[in-house]
Amino acid sequence: MKISIIGAGNIGGTLGSKWAAQGHEIHFGVRDPQAGKVQSLLVEIGGQATAAAIPDAIAGARVVLFAIPGRAMPATVRQLGDRLDGKILIDATNNVGEEPMHSLSALRRAAPNAALFRAFSNLGWENFASPIFKGMRADLFYCGDSGEAQAAVDALIADVGLRPVYIGETEKAVLVDNLTRLWFTLALEQGRGRHLALKLLTD
Repeated sequence: MKISIIGAGNIGGTLGSKWAAQGHEIHFGVRDPQAGKVQSLLVEIGGQATAAAIPDAIAGARVVLFAIPGRAMPATVRQLGDRLDGKILIDATNNVGEEPMHSLSALRRAAPNAALFRAFSNLGWENFASPIFKGMRADLFYCGDSGEAQAAVDALIADVGLRPVYIGETEKAVLVDNLTRLWFTLALEQGRGRHLALKLLTD
């Protein structure tokens, strides 16, 4: 699958590395494709990844994942406009300290025919890099548009090594954001460390 990742920091870089290892075609959308950090990431991943300006990186991609600071989302979405329409869009950004934490409304306005998802936002990147805890896979709780696109997102979550837990349509984004707040409280405020994840247990 051709995946465009907007941002090549810890979250974008880790997810891109994991997906490339599973055979996906990764295109990082960044401000400066020649930056040393970006080029080092491409070398680390190997031939399954490229970097380009954001509009070029999303051309032809089936999935676009946003992994940039939440405050940058309005301008980024406006820049891309209808280029996003018809794609699977995953919002992994966080407007820390703001309401709402997600940017789904801005994405819906720009791309009314896209399939929107709120995922990869409520765990630190360390848990994407190492999702196994004493032999048990961490869960990734997410929400978004049901249907064919949901199956694709499920598969991408599983490709990272996490167990996907779908909690409903996009109106459930507030629940996903509350899990983000819970993660920050446990990992940072209580000092339990960033390699910390959540698990749904049932009979």
